[in-house]
Amino acid sequence: MRPSRLAIVALLCLVGLAGIAAVAGAPPPTQLCGVCNSDVTDRAGIDGATGAGTLGIHVDERGDSIWRARVPVNSSVAERYRTNESVLEAAVDDAWTPYHAAEGDVGAVESTLEGETVVVEYAVDDVARQGVGDAWIVDYFALGTSNARYGRTTDRVTIHAPEGTEITNRVPDAAVDENTATWTDDAEFDRQTYVTYGSGGVLGAAAGYATIGLEVGPTALEHGVYGGAALGLLVGLVGVAVCRTDLGIAVFDAATLERLIVTVGAVGAAGFLVVGVVATDAGLAPGAVAPASLGVGYALLGSAARRLGRRLETRGLVGLSLLATVVTGGVALLLAGPPVYAIPLCFGAATALCLPIGYVAERGRFPVALVAGAAVAPIVAIASVAPVSAFGYGPALYGLLLLPWVAAVAAFGYPLALLGRRLALGLD
Repeated sequence: MRPSRLAIVALLCLVGLAGIAAVAGAPPPTQLCGVCNSDVTDRAGIDGATGAGTLGIHVDERGDSIWRARVPVNSSVAERYRTNESVLEAAVDDAWTPYHAAEGDVGAVESTLEGETVVVEYAVDDVARQGVGDAWIVDYFALGTSNARYGRTTDRVTIHAPEGTEITNRVPDAAVDENTATWTDDAEFDRQTYVTYGSGGVLGAAAGYATIGLEVGPTALEHGVYGGAALGLLVGLVGVAVCRTDLGIAVFDAATLERLIVTVGAVGAAGFLVVGVVATDAGLAPGAVAPASLGVGYALLGSAARRLGRRLETRGLVGLSLLATVVTGGVALLLAGPPVYAIPLCFGAATALCLPIGYVAERGRFPVALVAGAAVAPIVAIASVAPVSAFGYGPALYGLLLLPWVAAVAAFGYPLALLGRRLALGLD
């Protein structure tokens, strides 16, 4: 076996072993409710419970909170708790799960009975802090680069911001109503959940997102550089290669390249949409929408470049490439709603820039700015989804998992570069 192939095989084995070790050593999901029933530990919750219960997290003006768990119990057990408070307290003490979100931070605990529902209140300090202006941010549930994840076995989890405030950011998978964010049914509680609240309105939302930006910005920049620098170098090499490779330039005319690009984009978009419909019963699978939207943008860019390219020059082709990227994001929003997946979008932008890169190269100039712009795309992509980790090993290994996207830039960008070169020659 050649040394290069041996190195690739060894790298793949190393990544696989690291993943197996990380998964095997990962703890069970961190339960949001400390005393509710759990199906991932050997704790059955409160004795006599007849349901999973609900959890309300009430944040006060100082950023401290009261967590209120409500667990229904059967009538006979409720009567026993009602007549003997010590039995109730003992049942609550035995119900705490070993993996819960407030573990180690639980303050005063109070247990009461309301009808046939056990109510457990416990204090957790410093779940929120003040941010930009009058904005506050609940950052208690952001796990960073930890490989932990949340489990929500309760019927409902609600975060209540202080009275008189409004939640000002989009909270993943939660239903937001003024000062409350609620997770129900099968909604997942994201491992990087941030909730901002304040005065509401446009200014309140701006202050909230600015607060989130200041919170995640340094980490995003660090992870983007560490995870995306090597990928950026490879994308830059792709940009250099498409400038200096003549393969196919004499064989394919602009019309043929347009048909090729449009066909690949349309077939890819249709294929992924079909897969997205078949893969789930709850509408389009978001994982299929991202590549499908890339196919739509790719087809539109190829068609528009052939018809308008010779009248646009370099700046116009750059604008057309960026417009195709925006259309790609718009299609993804239309089909699946927010969020737009940053990684496909950024690598899609790098692919689209191959069109003006080829155009400028054929005009006898090296497109330094355009190649640099394409090379920055992986850094922006990883920074947009930071903090990141692969099997708990940080951004560098995460970046290795995105290597197929570099191959995609090369494979789909080269026809666009050829089309740009044909347009520069003025040949159809």
